[in-house]
Order: sequence, then structure tokens, then C-alpha cells
Amino acid sequence: MKEVWTIAENACKNILKLKVVYFLVACVLILVGSMYRYNEISLNRHRELLLDMSLLLNQVAAILSVLSLTFDIPRELREGIAATFLTKSLGRMKYLWGKVLGIYAVACVVCTLIAIGSYIIYASCFPEPIFLIYVKIQLLIILSAIPMTSICTFCAVSFPEMAAPIIALMAVWFSSLTHRLKIPVLNGGILPDLDLFNMKEHVIYQVDLPWSYILGTALYGVAFAVFVMMLSGIIFRLRDIK
Repeated sequence: MKEVWTIAENACKNILKLKVVYFLVACVLILVGSMYRYNEISLNRHRELLLDMSLLLNQVAAILSVLSLTFDIPRELREGIAATFLTKSLGRMKYLWGKVLGIYAVACVVCTLIAIGSYIIYASCFPEPIFLIYVKIQLLIILSAIPMTSICTFCAVSFPEMAAPIIALMAVWFSSLTHRLKIPVLNGGILPDLDLFNMKEHVIYQVDLPWSYILGTALYGVAFAVFVMMLSGIIFRLRDIK
């Protein structure tokens, strides 16, 4: 496990040390705060608009964070960095799990920063208390990154470097629309049902969400991620790494 944590730590630090990450977080918070000025345009629905925008942008941040896997793994394979790791008695599955845990940690940090900043903005603008339900919905967004990281890992080891990010993004998009598309093969479990993690209306209309639902959804995401990681490991073992 020490090797896994080392890979995870390196993957996490390589992204979080980039100043552009915090610049984008600041841009998101500025955009969320600007929604308060839309009271007339939104017919005094600026509270709902601010909450919806904060949750939407946090979901986008989670997607962009995990998509970095589709760039990071192919780059290390191309430059021979992965081969160097794998020649040091590091198993291929340990390498993949290290990358997944590291990038998921990045998604957690970025989404948490946006969630905290957005709540501070909301609390300074509106008196309605929403702390507990807000935490639950933001937690679901962070948990949604679990199956998304496995999808991105699968695409990174299965497709060419140029195609992997596009295919991963399409897979995430289709996963968010499984209920609306009504495509049996998708609803059958090939892609995760990310709509289970989307409960924005609960925080907007202050409808409580039981912890049992969050726990069940988390277990679903973990189970799907483990299954996809097993497939990714099989494909990765068959690759000729130079």
C-alpha cells in the first residue's frame, strides 16, 4: 500500500501546486457571487439561481478534475515515466489505484473549496439556513467523482491519447442522462447512473435528504468504480509498455 499512497501523493501534489487551479476556483466563486445581482432579471429568484449555479459549477469542477487522468496517464506512458515506476516492482494495478486516489483527492479539495466559498457567499446574502442539506448535496457531488475517476482511468488505458479525454467526457455526459435517454443498454449498468448524485432541488427547495440515501449512493459509486478498475487493470496488463 505504501507504493499506492506514494503514487497518489505525487499525482495530487502535481495538480494542486498549479496556481491556475486556485485562480479557477476564485473565478467560480466570483461567478457564484454575481448571481446575487440578478434579482430583477430572475424575478427575485436570485437565491435559487445562486444555489443552482454554485452546485452546477462544483459539478463541472469535479468533472474537470477527474478528466486530468485522461491526460496524466497517457502522458506518463508516452514519456516513459510509467515504465520507470513499473520496473521498480510496482504492480500495474497499484499504479492505476495510486493515480485514481490521487486525482480523487484533487477533486475533493477543489470541490470542498468551492463548496465552502459558495456557502459563505450564500450565508452573507440570504437569511434562510440551509447548512445541513447543503453539506449533503455537496457531499453527493464529491462522491460522484468516484465512478467518474474509474471511467476516466478506463478510457486512459483503453483508447489513444487524443481520443481518451473526448470519450471519457462523452461517457460522463451520457451517465448523467441515463434516465432521460431511455436507452436500455445504458440503464443496464454499462455506465453509472450519475443522476443519483444530482439532488440540487433538495437544497434549493430545502427538502431534507436522508443519510441512508447518501450512504447507499456512495456504496453504489464505489462498487461501480471497483468493477471498472478491474476491467482497466486487465486491459492495462495486456498493454506493451516501453
